[in-house]
Amino acid sequence: MKAARLHGFASIDGPRDVVRVDEVPIPDLAGGEVLIRVLRAGLNHGDLHMREDAVQYSPDVQTVPDLPMTIGHDGLGEVVEVGPDVENFRVGDRVVVICSITCGFCKFCRTERQHLCQTKKTMGFLTKWGEGPARLRRYKDGLWAEYCRVPATNLVRLARGADIDEMCKVSQINVGYRALKRARLHSGEIVLVNGASGITGIGTVLSALAMGAPLVIAVARNPVRLERVRAIDPKRVATIALGRGESITQKVHELTDGQGASVLAELAPGGIATTIECIKNLEPGGRVALIAPNPEPLNLPLRYLMIRSIEFTSVTGRFAMDIAELLQLVQSGVIDTRPITTRYFPLAEVNQALDYIENRGDNDPLWPMYAAD
Repeated sequence: MKAARLHGFASIDGPRDVVRVDEVPIPDLAGGEVLIRVLRAGLNHGDLHMREDAVQYSPDVQTVPDLPMTIGHDGLGEVVEVGPDVENFRVGDRVVVICSITCGFCKFCRTERQHLCQTKKTMGFLTKWGEGPARLRRYKDGLWAEYCRVPATNLVRLARGADIDEMCKVSQINVGYRALKRARLHSGEIVLVNGASGITGIGTVLSALAMGAPLVIAVARNPVRLERVRAIDPKRVATIALGRGESITQKVHELTDGQGASVLAELAPGGIATTIECIKNLEPGGRVALIAPNPEPLNLPLRYLMIRSIEFTSVTGRFAMDIAELLQLVQSGVIDTRPITTRYFPLAEVNQALDYIENRGDNDPLWPMYAAD
């Protein structure tokens, strides 16, 4: 079979030939495993960073697995073979893949907090593959390939007739959906989304609307992309375009009659001053759901946070338990995934797909995705 594999890092090994499409054996199956033919698989900034960034990912850092490694950690496929002891899937089933691999035995996995599993891995991504149970290393390779081996426990069956072009987007809604759940968003509460114009940001807006937010205030720099976010539901989505010099404080004050938002979903990868301003525009008792891995320190007086009773929570990765819920919400039309636009690439153009993440224009589709022939 063919697979798009990471062989090294561009800043060390060369500009673009570190990701190559190779001929590799189709994976074998052991007990509890399923082989799928990949139908759709996405790439995101994390995949681009893997190709480019030898500072964060170097041979001296323990997060680097044995290379080469097939990339891609969002997607779906069709079951073509089932291993021993697999009884809940049949050949021909179409399934969404949950790419977070956990041990299944620790206190976090046993209490539906798999995202906190200390040996958690992500298929197709540079995580700590050298640590934890050796059996998890069988799932190092991701989904930008013709076939992929997956534990049966990491699959969710699609309904017959489901539109795979829309269902494949559920993984990009998952993060924001879980973040709002952790922030205890209630129907009728106003949500502020900082960093709303990207794929995960749009997924968060869609989730907030589905969960009953009467108003979602979307904050981002690019006014063209923000207008696309507002078009999701012009009656319930307002925007603040930082690139036009619009003030978060002034706009939130106007939109909420001075009350402030109830929940902040924080997705901006940088610019801590914007984050701080958003926090200061939460109502007393407001909750912050941290999503983006901004490395900047948060400089806010503890006294302010204490007096305002501001709560913080966070989310890392995708939650398996949410996939089935989201599939039902999308299938029934409660969530319309069409605002998450996609552009399809053949397997051979994996580097063009990675370049697209960095170079796409304001009006270009958001998500580069592999589509099988």
